[in-house]
Amino acid sequence: MIEALELIPTGKHATSFPRLPSGREYIIGVDASCHIVISGDGVLPRHARLLLEREQAFLKPVDSAQVIVNGERIEGKHFLNHGDWVIIGKTVFQLRFHRMQSENAPSPDKRRISIGRAADSDIGIDSPLVSREHAVILFRDGGWLLQDFGSTNGTYLNGNRVVGAVSIREGDRVDIATFGFVFHESALRPMGGDRQGQVAVAVRGLTREVADRATGKPRYLLSDIDFVIEPGEFVAIFGTSGSGKSTLLDALSGRRAASTGEVTYNGENLYRNYDRFREAIGYVPQQDIVHRKIRVRKALEYTARLRLPPDMQSDEIAHHVGRVLKQVGLAEKADLAVDTPEPLSGGQLKRVSLGVELVANPNILFLDEVTSGLDAGTDKRMMQLFSGLAHEHKKTVICVTHTLENIEHCDQVVLMHQGRLVYFGPPGEARAHFGIEKLSEVYDLLESKPAEFWARRYTDCAQRQRFVTERLDPDRQSSAPAPSPDSTRTARVLDLRQTRTLLARYLDLLGADMRNLFILFAQAPLIGALVGLVFANDGVNPVEEAYSYGNTLFIMVLSAIWFGCLNSAKEVVKELPIYLRERSINLGIGSYLASKMIPLTALALLQCLFLVASVEAFMDMPGNMASRFATLVVVEVAATLMGLTVSTLVNTNDKAVGIIPILLIPQVVLSGAIVNLNEFTTLVAKGTMIAYWGFDAMKSSLPKDILDMVANPANPSEKILPLMGTWNEALAALTLMSTAFLIAAVVGLRLHDGRVRG
Repeated sequence: MIEALELIPTGKHATSFPRLPSGREYIIGVDASCHIVISGDGVLPRHARLLLEREQAFLKPVDSAQVIVNGERIEGKHFLNHGDWVIIGKTVFQLRFHRMQSENAPSPDKRRISIGRAADSDIGIDSPLVSREHAVILFRDGGWLLQDFGSTNGTYLNGNRVVGAVSIREGDRVDIATFGFVFHESALRPMGGDRQGQVAVAVRGLTREVADRATGKPRYLLSDIDFVIEPGEFVAIFGTSGSGKSTLLDALSGRRAASTGEVTYNGENLYRNYDRFREAIGYVPQQDIVHRKIRVRKALEYTARLRLPPDMQSDEIAHHVGRVLKQVGLAEKADLAVDTPEPLSGGQLKRVSLGVELVANPNILFLDEVTSGLDAGTDKRMMQLFSGLAHEHKKTVICVTHTLENIEHCDQVVLMHQGRLVYFGPPGEARAHFGIEKLSEVYDLLESKPAEFWARRYTDCAQRQRFVTERLDPDRQSSAPAPSPDSTRTARVLDLRQTRTLLARYLDLLGADMRNLFILFAQAPLIGALVGLVFANDGVNPVEEAYSYGNTLFIMVLSAIWFGCLNSAKEVVKELPIYLRERSINLGIGSYLASKMIPLTALALLQCLFLVASVEAFMDMPGNMASRFATLVVVEVAATLMGLTVSTLVNTNDKAVGIIPILLIPQVVLSGAIVNLNEFTTLVAKGTMIAYWGFDAMKSSLPKDILDMVANPANPSEKILPLMGTWNEALAALTLMSTAFLIAAVVGLRLHDGRVRG
């Protein structure tokens, strides 16, 4: 039997009503004759009825009084949970029920509450966002403890991520991704009823201010935006050019915070709790986020291994991938590569990108102009797919679109003009609101008057009252600066699981393009054979031989630098949209770079081996061949890191390829092989040129008698192949350069982090 009830007004002390016998009805209102007297804005004399039936409580409005439970207006008898949020009139309360207990300690069989994805968990959450054994609540030494088991996506107690074991008390809130619970009477009780795990989005006073580049004055990309999206709604954002559509989408998804105002998910500030919601957010950008040389099923499997908890077994991953392939209608294309042998259509390619996001089963999905460039029929099928994800799979779906032919599939539309909200409501009512026959006519109409006119006009309309005012929490206001997205998540420097997955995907991509692989391996022996044929020195005098050896070694060094740069200069930029999306979830920079450098280093070993072997096959070069091979490997690895750094700093493949000659020409000029360097240029070469130290190390592999040879006996100090240092010193310098390029590559990748919130 419920023994006590607490109504907790927002920002005030609790109002307690003890000992409420079950089997009775209690009237709630402001009138003194009510059983439960409450005061507050909008509370009627007799506002609602509270019915207690044994262990259950129900709430029912009196006549047409407004009563909202967990953001949804109720009409009849509504079941209540401990911790529910109730709006009576315009006043917000939280409900807490208490029952009398004969003992403070729980019974022995309730001293441990397991939480996780496993079927035998006490609190089972069937979601890939949850680890198999996620957390546990234990009764120890007269109190309760909440312990997280190092889960992938974390456990949050009253908004704070749990590290180790922490004390949990009556009424505390526990959140795992979008699943909320209240700890009540030694048990974890779900919040949200049938909508648990779904996401409601509330936007209040959202403003995005930037400085105008021309004048330096403030310019508003978004201005005082308010609306509410209910769980499971499909909402389209459209508007005039430059109206702030993408800016709004970024603010809603947490990718870029607004300047002021707030975005809440299920009543929790998104920016302040971004780390908690990160994994529950799906985002499909305009660019494709899938490699085109890889099979569709494999693409989804690799994504699953990167994003899902590490305890997810192969059969579970296969199950999730199969589920997603059916959802997006690609089951028949699952074992085909995106562009070979039968290229996927534009719509199918967008479905693959969508499937990549659906693998983690996000609760809210953002789509940034994913139907752009598609024909009308494909656009219709895509909009139907998005509608099905919202209505059948209970996901909140928000889509930016320019195409209005199929917008009737949406539940609500957000119409933007010059940073202002000029309409939010059902698409079918938008035409009547603007007095037009076709919704596409709204663009010209909006341009006819200032945005402030249309914003004010919407403020006074019925749709604003029904779909914004009545949905928003009236007691919750936000005009303060929006907090920056919480980026406190600490990623491992090198996650071995991520590295293995990325490495397997990279090798899969290499194997899928056999023509490119053949070119990578064939160029070294071809160049080596050419060098050997050109610089063969049979029958020439010792001085000419020395010059020939020097030229050969120099060309070999330049070839290794060329190989390294060419191998890596496009490695990041060619998959930049994929990297940005994976980085925004959980991708570690160390794992990403390791997955690139391991195969590229192996490639360098093979290329250098082929180069040395082919040169030696055509000319008899004295000295230490092993040291030459080792030097070339170090040179090519350094050049690979230099190319990788370039790839992190550019945004197109053309720019990456265009920079390669700019890098190679100084390597030739400042190598010391073409011209004699003065004191200043020598200093520059020693500090920045791979070729300078690579050529010096290669020369040291020749016999001493060749190194001591001079062109003019009258000047014995001017040797044909002078050494600037020892082989060890040269390799140390090359190692330092490699380290510098590695650090630069990390910095280049981190520069992208500002683009990947979300």
